[in-house]
Amino acid sequence: MTDASDSTRIAGQGVAWRRVGLYYGVAFGIACVLGIAMWGAGAQMFSSSAAPLFQYAVAFLYMPAPLIAALIVEKRAGNGYLLGVERRTVARNAGRIALISVAVSAGVYVAEILVTALLGNVFGVPGAGRLVFESAEVLANIAAVIPAAAQQQAALQVPPAGALYALGLAAGVGAGFTINGVFAFGEEYGWRGVLMDELRPLGAVRANLLTGVMWGLWHAPLIALGFNYGAQWAWGVAMMCVWVTPFSFVLWRAREFSRSVVAPAIIHGAFNGTAGFYLLLIAGRSPLIAVPAGLAGALAMTLVALVVWNVVRPTPALEDVRSEAAAPEPVGDATVGSSSSSAI
Repeated sequence: MTDASDSTRIAGQGVAWRRVGLYYGVAFGIACVLGIAMWGAGAQMFSSSAAPLFQYAVAFLYMPAPLIAALIVEKRAGNGYLLGVERRTVARNAGRIALISVAVSAGVYVAEILVTALLGNVFGVPGAGRLVFESAEVLANIAAVIPAAAQQQAALQVPPAGALYALGLAAGVGAGFTINGVFAFGEEYGWRGVLMDELRPLGAVRANLLTGVMWGLWHAPLIALGFNYGAQWAWGVAMMCVWVTPFSFVLWRAREFSRSVVAPAIIHGAFNGTAGFYLLLIAGRSPLIAVPAGLAGALAMTLVALVVWNVVRPTPALEDVRSEAAAPEPVGDATVGSSSSSAI
């Protein structure tokens, strides 16, 4: 049932702030409950033998929270489900999805490598780290992030340092098109899908600024457990907002170009897939300063956002996705409303 207070948004005259509040209340509420549960279970992200277990909890429980919130909002709005649009249109947009996903994923990776080289290797900015090119340096980085028992095996398997740079990009893109993209889809369906559609009356710039801050703060329960920034979590919450805001602009333009939230999901997944390689390729890094989630990462992402925003043109009529979702889909001699896709 559609709330009468939402009628102005349905008519395209303004933002339905109650629905925006409902979305964020559900998404952030789930994040807080899971964060408290993991804290009670002794979670210390990436710093204990139990860290992989908590990472699974993040993937299977935390990341789908925006999807759950989005579906609740769509049910309340009674204005069709974006899942129905995606199911019907992703195949015909496959070329655009693949093109923007690969191009932007590669651009982000290259930008972060180049920014690190400039700040760290050339200017020696403290905390930015420096790119390494010797296998011994790579092994030293590995020794700092994996258990001692695995160091000998890693030493035998590590490829030449130069090859790791290419491998980082290939592995990231591959992960974006597969498992990482699947998990990232839940986030992107919420942030760049339903929420951005709700905020559309603000205009793309203001909507992305607001979405970026909301998205960054949504990570706060995880950051308080050591995610990305370790013990520097208090500053980390603010830093998360700083670098994911330009990332939101990048992901939104990818959706505008491809007419699908699948493209931002792939890019998001690819970014997550490359992040681990920075631990191997960059020495002397500080999480608050270095890529991917520090000031250097924010600088690199802002540069990518400026290029993508000014070079990549939106596909016309993205604003019609809701009318597509509301239209019935013919199946044989019958018609099936798009709301049936909510079971996906």
